[in-house]
Amino acid sequence: MMHCKIVQIVALIYMASGATAWAQSPKELRTKVGVPVVLVNFLNARPDCSTNPGPVAVPVVSGAPANGVIQMQITVTNVPASSKCPARKIPSTALLYAPNKEFSGADTVQIDVEVGNQKRSLSYRITVQAAGQQL
Repeated sequence: MMHCKIVQIVALIYMASGATAWAQSPKELRTKVGVPVVLVNFLNARPDCSTNPGPVAVPVVSGAPANGVIQMQITVTNVPASSKCPARKIPSTALLYAPNKEFSGADTVQIDVEVGNQKRSLSYRITVQAAGQQL
């Protein structure tokens, strides 16, 4: 099993009511050959300051990478203190991109998240650098 350090990238998915769709420009990420990288960490911190997460939509990979795989991992995210709540740790769902063995170059991923009747599309362009190259 490949071990990787989870970088805490938090994407708070806020969905308002109404039928809308939203897409972002591709987010640029870099990693090295054989090293997974976190795409997004879905977190829903409750306003009551508890450590139990609120409901999180299940993401769907709508544009699979050509040279890697998407992995889902349950992890713990540090939520900083706010004016109302102390700092705490909350379970979250992280999506990681793991490049194919020996692959270097560019790859893309598209992820859709739907809550109710609202859809969000998240796009990523991942550059996998060969051994010896600087990130």
